[in-house]
Amino acid sequence: MTTFEWTVIGLILFGMVIPFWVMTVFAIILAEQARKQAKPSDRPIKVHDYSKLMTAFDELLHQPNKNGKFNGPTMVAYIRELREYPQYRDATLLFLEEISITGSNEFDEVCKTELKSIETHLLGLNDE
Repeated sequence: MTTFEWTVIGLILFGMVIPFWVMTVFAIILAEQARKQAKPSDRPIKVHDYSKLMTAFDELLHQPNKNGKFNGPTMVAYIRELREYPQYRDATLLFLEEISITGSNEFDEVCKTELKSIETHLLGLNDE
């Protein structure tokens, strides 16, 4: 092989092939580091969880259980769970405004207290 041919092979190898693979490996390393540093997005999970909670809450309000009594413990649990979704506070507050508890047993009193508490909590949050 002549000097010219060796020069062309060297230019191709060192000018194009090796830099291409170095940049590919470098890009893979950077992407892997960025993936490790980025916290996973939980938004899709929260949207579906919030939707399921609100659907279950609505069903609880509109359908009494088998023996015709209101399920107070479940209502209290649903109300308390609403704290976990502050990003949907406007929809939650509108939903909670529709609820009126008229009973006087222990669970009714706890539900009234929890409703006031969650409304105060959501109204006190800053816009983010």
